[in-house]
Amino acid sequence: MTQWQWSFIDYAGFRTLCLCLLFTPFCHLSFPSKSHSLLSRSSHNSRAHTLTCTLLGTAWLAAPSGSLFRPFMSMGRLLPTLHLIAAALNALRVGRYSIVAAYTVLFYDWIISLDKEVALIYPAPWNAVKGAYLFCRYYPLAIAPFHFWGFLADHDQGVCQSHYHALYACIMPAMLSAQFILMLRSYAFTGRKKIILAILSASFFGLSGYVVWVLGKQLNQRSGCFATSNQPTHDSVLEVGAYHLGIISVLTALFDCMNVFIVVQHCIQERSTLGPLGQSFLKQGVLVYVIMTILNTLTIGTYFTSHLLHQGLGSWFAYILPSALVMLSASLPRVFADLTDHDLALQSCRLVLMLRRKASPTETELCIQYSHMVDEALEMIAVEPVPDDT
Repeated sequence: MTQWQWSFIDYAGFRTLCLCLLFTPFCHLSFPSKSHSLLSRSSHNSRAHTLTCTLLGTAWLAAPSGSLFRPFMSMGRLLPTLHLIAAALNALRVGRYSIVAAYTVLFYDWIISLDKEVALIYPAPWNAVKGAYLFCRYYPLAIAPFHFWGFLADHDQGVCQSHYHALYACIMPAMLSAQFILMLRSYAFTGRKKIILAILSASFFGLSGYVVWVLGKQLNQRSGCFATSNQPTHDSVLEVGAYHLGIISVLTALFDCMNVFIVVQHCIQERSTLGPLGQSFLKQGVLVYVIMTILNTLTIGTYFTSHLLHQGLGSWFAYILPSALVMLSASLPRVFADLTDHDLALQSCRLVLMLRRKASPTETELCIQYSHMVDEALEMIAVEPVPDDT
């Protein structure tokens, strides 16, 4: 059991109770009464009682004042304390399950999208979008082993104290790279307007600055390797949450809403929704953004709930599930998704692949489109019957 778990109980007092229970029967066994006289039996019992009281007094004086477990005065605190320990361990287990599930979805999506990535992304010339896409896709896969070691394994306080900043610092570049690639797509889709780039860049750098400030100044380690907000007046994870990470989710959701608003407004003003690129972006991209905003809202709710042990339990899926919805909506008439946080990058990569495919269709897709156009043209032509000369 790590030190943060011991913060729920009085360790010195618990040690005192164990000493009492251990040495009390030992005292009686050390002074067996062989005499049948009442005086002799009383004498031996008195000696055992004296030694027991001496041990109790020694333990009482040895334990630090204010942290001693006084069995007859504080027994009512034991059961609630054990209940809190069980709840904390259950929250830890659920958090670990969500991390494994999130990375499983991430790896699965990479496997099923690899053929499209090879055909559409690799042959393209190097530019900011391609570099951002590759970083957005492969960086989360590269840090997965480090996160598995940090969040899934059991560590003592020293290991968590040394590595919890690095664990969360690895998460933030993945999230910020996803926001960066969405910013580039919105900027390119709206005709590369300088005012749009200025607004999105200012918002992006503001979000990045807050993330750096939180990682450097506002995180603490009071729940194992899972970070909490830095509040020096509290010592227990039950008294302090991770609301600074929740504020990051709020700012991320606002940045997503800004991208959606800019793209939709551009489509309405320029009337560019009739093209295949605009229709694809509106039907799938904006829909995914809306669903992602809903999931971010639910995640924000978990960060600011009064149940501090449940904070951020959905954060690992809030950025992955929208991409899963895009993947399923292409092949299923209806989507069933189990809302159970890691990476908006996955959704961004799928959106880029979809837009790239619409902008640069393959020869087979062009043949299919031309075939449909010919069929529709033939159906519109009224073919008159040829008269029979015979």
